[in-house]
Amino acid sequence: MSVSPSLVAALLLVLAGSAIQVAVGAGLSVVCGAFMLLWLGPKTGVPVLLGLNLLVSVVATVVDARAVLWRDALFAAVATLAGCFVASRIPGLSDAALKLITAIVLLVVALPRPPSPESSPSPAAGSAGIALAGLVTGAVTVWTATPGPIIPMALARVGRSGADIRRTMQPISIVGYGAALLWVGWPTRGTLGEGSFAGLVSATLVGIAAGFGLRAWISPPRVILLVRVTAGVAAILLVASVLRGAIG
Repeated sequence: MSVSPSLVAALLLVLAGSAIQVAVGAGLSVVCGAFMLLWLGPKTGVPVLLGLNLLVSVVATVVDARAVLWRDALFAAVATLAGCFVASRIPGLSDAALKLITAIVLLVVALPRPPSPESSPSPAAGSAGIALAGLVTGAVTVWTATPGPIIPMALARVGRSGADIRRTMQPISIVGYGAALLWVGWPTRGTLGEGSFAGLVSATLVGIAAGFGLRAWISPPRVILLVRVTAGVAAILLVASVLRGAIG
């Protein structure tokens, strides 16, 4: 049975994205989200991304459960669930709109971060920031399966360490990806095929195992730089696709 070049590329991107997400806390949708949307289209690509992200988050949560900051996770997860609900009440967006929203999220990922303030905000301000981040994350997760770094930035702003954020994001992601997947549903068999989806799941599992191995010696700043460059290129490709469709 022949395997298409697009499927091979998807398998490699999913493997790399899964490994990066386990190693540093995010990366699967950023690395392969744009490719999935261009290859499968938003109607199929979004459910596939949601399913693969959910798998990564479940495994990572089980492994890191003892180190999760569960109070932060619960608070952000409730806000994310509310954002998912709000997005699910909005009429379906066009493929072009979904691609543009994804491109905007990827551009946010690609842009350099401002330095963190030396003093943390007040507890009330910090909680409000996490709640707002959760609402926005839930909405863009339903629409694009690419939540971006919104909640991690809010957690960093209240003084959480990189390791704490990496571990705590996974149970939050379970809620976001799971709720979004319940709303949008699984991809149709005719578009993707069970064999192709099984291959993507296998690549995800291999990537998860590799990600745990990478944690011991990986350089997070270099990986984050690579993720930002990838996000920038992906955003450009999505915008180009929208423009090409509008002109054509």
